[in-house]
Amino acid sequence: MAAAPSRLAKWLSVVAFVIGAVAFASPSVANADDVRDEEWHLGFLDIAKVQRITRGEGVTVAVLDTGIDFRHSDLKGALLKGHTFAGGRDDGWGDVDGHGTAMASLIAGRGHGPGHQDGVLGIAPGAKLLPVRTSTGGLENSRSLPQGIKWAADHGADVVSISQGDVDGEGLKEATEYALGKGAVVVAGVGNTNQGYGTVAAPAMYPGVVAVSATDQAGKFANVSVGGHEVVLSAPGTEIMAAGSGKRGKYGAGTGTSDSTAIVSGVAALIKSKFPDLDAANIVNRLIATADDKGPHGRDSQYGFGIVNPVKALTGDVPKTNANPLIKPPHSSAKPAESATDTATGGTSSTLLLILSSLALIALAGICLALIIRNRSSGRCTNG
Repeated sequence: MAAAPSRLAKWLSVVAFVIGAVAFASPSVANADDVRDEEWHLGFLDIAKVQRITRGEGVTVAVLDTGIDFRHSDLKGALLKGHTFAGGRDDGWGDVDGHGTAMASLIAGRGHGPGHQDGVLGIAPGAKLLPVRTSTGGLENSRSLPQGIKWAADHGADVVSISQGDVDGEGLKEATEYALGKGAVVVAGVGNTNQGYGTVAAPAMYPGVVAVSATDQAGKFANVSVGGHEVVLSAPGTEIMAAGSGKRGKYGAGTGTSDSTAIVSGVAALIKSKFPDLDAANIVNRLIATADDKGPHGRDSQYGFGIVNPVKALTGDVPKTNANPLIKPPHSSAKPAESATDTATGGTSSTLLLILSSLALIALAGICLALIIRNRSSGRCTNG
């Protein structure tokens, strides 16, 4: 493990990550009718098939970011009244930077125009978005993110999507644990290397959080993404077309773990919609048990348990769990659901074998005893 950075260096890295997370790699504006064709991740994840199963109806996703621009045509009807902890409108319906609007569109963009074929289509367009403004794209009050996480958990968020990072701190860890305790699925980006971050950011680093890294169009680990043992899942994160606002323009392509985080948050919303009775622990378990394993077998520091697979997440046969598998990671490198199933099967087989063996020995002893008694009664002796 690398030496801990100085307090100043840590704060500088936070500033770099926040700014990097909100910066479009390609800030040029795209035409609305070209946007859908530019969303390569939709085909990569087979979202057309996924959305024939569910579109995320009945689920609320909190977007902790720079707010969401309610005027964007691709988000019409998707926004709930939120809150701000970083200035601006009280309801979070404003975004001078554009990052929050971009993340919102990746989660629940609905497009516009005839048949909603133009503009951005999100992963879960039927979900509702709860804007929680915790940043303006620069250095923020360190209390904004913890306050926002708690507020989201208290106001009906099924999924808490956090495409920003901070230094580890008691207030942030406490808030994250609070949200997990309230039953929310917490998804957070691990951070971007090209903005000075070298280790997994908070709150992605905390147990129980779905920490997301980025992959490119070939499904390879993206150089822009931080890696680390805390990584849980990976998802597309390079040249991701999204909606924008303010200084970003109406549309643009972005690169970084922010985009990957929003995509995974959308998949979590789909699972909750398809299986409304599942608690957060089982949603997390289903996400990681159905991921496409990449890199070294099992969990690794780049892909985590693998690349998120929405189709398998909605159709796979995944055993239920009693606790968030990320709170106490399994000792083996197998996926949690597989590990739990294998362990249960092995334990049952061993116990059954022991019982059967014992019964066989008892029966054999009984037979021998009966023969001895009979032979003694008849005056004969046998040798075994």
